[in-house]
Amino acid sequence: MDLFKLEPGLAIWTWITFGILFFILWKFVLPVLLKNLQDREEYISSAVDKTDELDRKLKNLQAERDAILNQANREADEILHRIRQEGELLKNELVLKARKEAEKLLEQARKDAAAEREAALKALEKELAEFICDAAEQVVGMSVVGEKERAWTEETVKSL
Repeated sequence: MDLFKLEPGLAIWTWITFGILFFILWKFVLPVLLKNLQDREEYISSAVDKTDELDRKLKNLQAERDAILNQANREADEILHRIRQEGELLKNELVLKARKEAEKLLEQARKDAAAEREAALKALEKELAEFICDAAEQVVGMSVVGEKERAWTEETVKSL
């Protein structure tokens, strides 16, 4: 057995076969692989951009929520101040009635602001969960997210 015997004909044909195979891979397979990698990179980049945009929208919604709460608090403070000024001129009976009404208005304003905040957060959580599921499906290339996984994703987003 001459395992290490050099045969020039076999070596030449091996190099020719290797060269042809290398050329075929270089010419036909490598461009497709590079294009697929570039497409995937672009998709991931766009997904990151969308995530950044959603983050900006979330921050804007939080800022709007804070502004609404501040405005409601300012309005409630103004109402209470007016009621206190009028209460000095009115009898004790009218003062008690005015304070009860002011407290009701303040509580309603807080309830309304809290309800709006909760509705906005729930909508944003739902949209973010759908985006995450869609992004997962796009990355994998097929639907791998069922109702159970979507529910889990929504719960995870709510816990954030």
